[in-house]
Amino acid sequence: MAHEAWTPVSTHALALGEGLRPAPGGVRWVDLMAGELYAWTPGSNGGPVLTHKLDRPLGVAELDRAGRLIAAAGTGITELLDGGGERVLADTGLDPARYRVNDGAFAPDGSFWFGTMVHDGSEPAGAVWRWDPASNDVVKLLEGISTPNGPAFLPQGAGVLVADSDAGRILHTTVADPAAVTPFADVAGGSPDGMHIDARGRIWNAVWGAARLDVYAEDTQLLGSVPLPVSQPTSVLVTTGPDPLLLVTSALTGLKEPAALDGFTLGAPLSRVLPGFVA
Repeated sequence: MAHEAWTPVSTHALALGEGLRPAPGGVRWVDLMAGELYAWTPGSNGGPVLTHKLDRPLGVAELDRAGRLIAAAGTGITELLDGGGERVLADTGLDPARYRVNDGAFAPDGSFWFGTMVHDGSEPAGAVWRWDPASNDVVKLLEGISTPNGPAFLPQGAGVLVADSDAGRILHTTVADPAAVTPFADVAGGSPDGMHIDARGRIWNAVWGAARLDVYAEDTQLLGSVPLPVSQPTSVLVTTGPDPLLLVTSALTGLKEPAALDGFTLGAPLSRVLPGFVA
């Protein structure tokens, strides 16, 4: 696939673009360390809109069952309000000088799973947490993963994938027993970052440092890989509809000689990226 298929969606490069998620009529993503949330409508004439700017890292934002926009921010969970405000809901109790949130997603039961990691250069100590919107409790589910990404919940609702990014592997666990971790995939040449499960149940993974996306079946079979014009892809999303769009966020941070599109959020028609790969 030629890199010419990819076009910038964002108006500028982001230090740490992350967290692509569907939104009513469009998509959202973040510039994580800048605490910024962007919204964009595919096919519109306008560019993305900065809807929220927080004073701390913002990992991801998704709508819950009640229609609230819930975000992993700082070291906990907050509700993002219309007009750019927020209402803090819960916290892990971690020291924000050392820790921050990373990725996250809503589980089929309505709880929100999210990861935390060290960001001050000290000894790695990542974990995956679960926030229960009914009780407002935050519980640690997994530790020993220095940089967790995901989770991605498999279509039947029982299985969960978590990227152990620093170890170069994707892990499988279950909603019922998060500690029951088994290997799903070893990722060569880079670090598995954000994941997305499309309408057909295929698992898309952005591979940081490898300038590519990998696509898996639920049985762990690697279905294909997509080369990218950015070296540090961070999250991926396939839109729905008759002509799906493949979207990718990327990061500028740490690159001494960035390429022209590094840090941009990019889009390409799925039909051009993987011909015959019907969505």
